[in-house]
Amino acid sequence: MMQKKLTGTLILSAVLTLPAFAASNSLKATGVIQQAADAKTAKDDTQVELTGKLIKSLGDEKYLFRDASGEVEVAIDNALWRDIEITSDNTVTLRGEVDDEWRGLEIEIDSMELVGQAE
Repeated sequence: MMQKKLTGTLILSAVLTLPAFAASNSLKATGVIQQAADAKTAKDDTQVELTGKLIKSLGDEKYLFRDASGEVEVAIDNALWRDIEITSDNTVTLRGEVDDEWRGLEIEIDSMELVGQAE
């Protein structure tokens, strides 16, 4: 009887600690910047996933991105546009990384997708 009780307690404690273990691992894995204001002060090569609007073309594949936290310059290679038509009214999600160069900080975008239409 004592053996069954001990086994049950071990299994129960393992089941209860598993979610905490998974949560702590996911926090380490998700060091992704999600706001323009944070991206402006992030270290080089920090991953970003920004959702907001591209409000202005700055020329030479550079654009001004805005979300609720502020604005940041992003670089979007022409090849990423792939028949996507985006206006300043569309919400987009941009994924990439911080690129801190001698010319200043910008966000180098690796992928983008249209989230929704203007509301």
